[in-house]
Amino acid sequence: MTVGDIEWSEITGAWSDTNLREIRERLAEGFDPGQWLPWLDSTPLHQAAQEGAVRVIGLLLAAGAQVDSTDGDGVTPLWEAVRHGQDDAVRLLLAAGADPWRPCIAGRSPGLQALFTELAGLFSDLPGAPRIGPKLREIQETVDDMMFSYEDYHEEFCISFVGGVAEEEVVRRLGAVPEHCPPVMGGELRRAEHESPFETVRIASPPGGGVVLFQSEGILPVHDSVARRVTSGGGVLAGGFPLTSGSIDIWRDGVSVARPSVHEQLGDDSPFELWMCRFGDCGAHPSTATERVLALMTLLTATYVTEEWLWNTPTRVVPIELRQTSRGG
Repeated sequence: MTVGDIEWSEITGAWSDTNLREIRERLAEGFDPGQWLPWLDSTPLHQAAQEGAVRVIGLLLAAGAQVDSTDGDGVTPLWEAVRHGQDDAVRLLLAAGADPWRPCIAGRSPGLQALFTELAGLFSDLPGAPRIGPKLREIQETVDDMMFSYEDYHEEFCISFVGGVAEEEVVRRLGAVPEHCPPVMGGELRRAEHESPFETVRIASPPGGGVVLFQSEGILPVHDSVARRVTSGGGVLAGGFPLTSGSIDIWRDGVSVARPSVHEQLGDDSPFELWMCRFGDCGAHPSTATERVLALMTLLTATYVTEEWLWNTPTRVVPIELRQTSRGG
């Protein structure tokens, strides 16, 4: 069976318990339970583990699938079950002999990842369980608390946080004069945006430090021309659409350095901050994508905002005087 030019077994979701009968028939016909699925860069057991398809997992293991096989990222089915928060699949794989402490990414094992989630109880008493030091536990709990503090964030606009650069310097780097862009509110804010011959961004500094760039009547605060100017000469910018997108643009010293996405698998070179903000976690932790994105933006820039501040702070309207952004042409 194929769907378009893609073999059925290569479709995301194919190895779920809803397809149990077809999977059983395929295996009876001689389908290799350990077959590599090039389109998915993994094996059927990895896919079943992601889905939490315990009956399919049982069939595949009984047919000879290797419990600790690795996919294109070098991770095992147990890692995928942990990453997706599939507790029943975790139990079944562990009972089948999966190694909880086998390093998968950046020296991290499925069990170690689980010890920082609601699945911890399935691993903490297993032989070889590592001891999580109080300092690391405290750091993770602090980041988690910061994530959950963003639970009421409901703004759909694009926003960037900036660290290591003062507000007036940000204005200057964008080619404007701070004295010509005083903080304003309400009608004055909208009038300043409307009267500018150029596209604009809003800029303000929250009480705890850092600088915030808001989407205004014009160019986005994560646009290359903005991010490059703001961070050239030093500084970091992190931003995106936290409510509607799970990805974030990160710039340092005038260079785009990363665009991580919340649910993408992390790699060996992923920064420590991404692990702390639960990037790569698809269900083992209750935090939302919005909370994780905002927490990472805060962690990278030491900039924190609240909804009340967003709507009640005086804000500068800064023109972006670039030819390609001029409203007149």
